[in-house]
Amino acid sequence: MEVTVASSESLASEVAEIINAAYAVGEDGLWVEGTTRTNPEEVAGMIRSGGVLVAMRDGEVVGCASVRPLDASTAELGFISSRPENWGGGIGRQLVQGAEELMRSRGATEIQLELLVPKEGVHPAKERLRDWYERLGYRVVRTTTFEEIATHLADDLAKPCEFLIFRKPLSETA
Repeated sequence: MEVTVASSESLASEVAEIINAAYAVGEDGLWVEGTTRTNPEEVAGMIRSGGVLVAMRDGEVVGCASVRPLDASTAELGFISSRPENWGGGIGRQLVQGAEELMRSRGATEIQLELLVPKEGVHPAKERLRDWYERLGYRVVRTTTFEEIATHLADDLAKPCEFLIFRKPLSETA
């Protein structure tokens, strides 16, 4: 498997489909039925900015992640996705490592990611992700309201949620 920066907007529909399939399972019950997390136009914009990594196996996209600078020293990692039937096969780990290497090469010294979680109760997929991020060296630095980050999507939530903000120094390795 190879992880590379996507350079062709022709991948936008396929990448959006992978993200939406992963999030439909991973965030089941948090969103109003039928809500999608992204669309091909948004993904095409991220590709144009050099911010989409794709994991390729035998010429097929099997996973993706997005990256972007937050400030001069901090990068943001998001949309780490593979189809649910591929979960546990190492695609996510390779995408995270590729994103960390890419953003380190672009001058970032720290990387951040956000995890949407319900305010009450436990969401098994979110607990699994939290544990996975922590095994990769990410640590929760704060919790923030959903509205602070994604006000425009508040009507699409099925229940009250918040974001856990994780950070990791890029001098560490996963």
